[in-house]
Amino acid sequence: MTSLFSPLPLGGDFPALPNRIVMGPMTLNQATESGHMTDWIVDWYRRRAAGGTGTIIGAAVFVSQGGRGWANAVGIADDSYTDGWRRCVEAAHAHGALFGTQLFHGGAASKVALLGQQPVSASDWTREGFDPARALLAEEIEQIIEDFAAGARRSIEAGCDFVELHGAHGYLLHQFWRRDVNQRTDKWGDPLAFPSAVTEAVRRAIGPKIPLLYRFSTHADDPAAPNFPVTPESLRDFLIALEAAGVDAWDISCWRESRRGYFGTETLLSDWVRQFSSKPRIVAGNIMTPQEATDYINDGHAEAVALARALIVDAEWANKAQRGELPRPVLDDSWRVINQGTDPGG
Repeated sequence: MTSLFSPLPLGGDFPALPNRIVMGPMTLNQATESGHMTDWIVDWYRRRAAGGTGTIIGAAVFVSQGGRGWANAVGIADDSYTDGWRRCVEAAHAHGALFGTQLFHGGAASKVALLGQQPVSASDWTREGFDPARALLAEEIEQIIEDFAAGARRSIEAGCDFVELHGAHGYLLHQFWRRDVNQRTDKWGDPLAFPSAVTEAVRRAIGPKIPLLYRFSTHADDPAAPNFPVTPESLRDFLIALEAAGVDAWDISCWRESRRGYFGTETLLSDWVRQFSSKPRIVAGNIMTPQEATDYINDGHAEAVALARALIVDAEWANKAQRGELPRPVLDDSWRVINQGTDPGG
């Protein structure tokens, strides 16, 4: 039986995760208007690290101004952002937690009013709820790849223990993988070309001794959202290609569906991943209580769990779990409370 509080080796010379509890990436919308760090965000991470969370992922960090997805989201688009992330790393390290950034480009998931320009994507495409996006030029794609690499370099300069790429939920990396979005006829029409190129560039930027995580989902916003149907074969090709490009662990986002079967079977998505990759799996998807997390890991579905709503409402979730106490129950209005500038789990 694996304890939630046993370290998770990532292989090689990488540091082990202190325990099996990961704070999944969450966009808090509490940065400055320019996307720079605030005391509010640093304190948010500090409380979760002090609460026993072993690994913290700083969420949806835009790598270029044209990649912003929300107002008041955090960025790493130039060197002026680095010191803010250094503060987060130091806050996490003070309590024994690891910290890393999740590098992000929203692509078509944005609006002209936010960007001051038209959003971009793999091809001309309008994502529901957002403004029409235009297809990226080839030279713009090359620049975005460099932006991801530069964001990774700044993350390591800030002291991050790892870097994650956000390839899930219909954002730019996912848009290139989605064959219903990516209609290109050049080399970037290969659904694996852009995710692989970004992964390779980030791996070069961080070197061989820093773990590289990749978050992916087979859906856009939820499992019922329109999407080119991913098959076991296309998932296999995706995992093999990105592992070859430098991925060390998978952050598998199942929305709220981590316990259902995929591809018309009863096999969970994380178990499909295990068929094609031996890399550690961090799974997110409606796992709320310590018992649920323990069972999910001991049933062989994951090596670690990524918590979001559970850690929103209770920064002490991990410490309480270790003491055998029940954390606070999840609240449906947690995001509204955060957007009002209150930490409901403090």
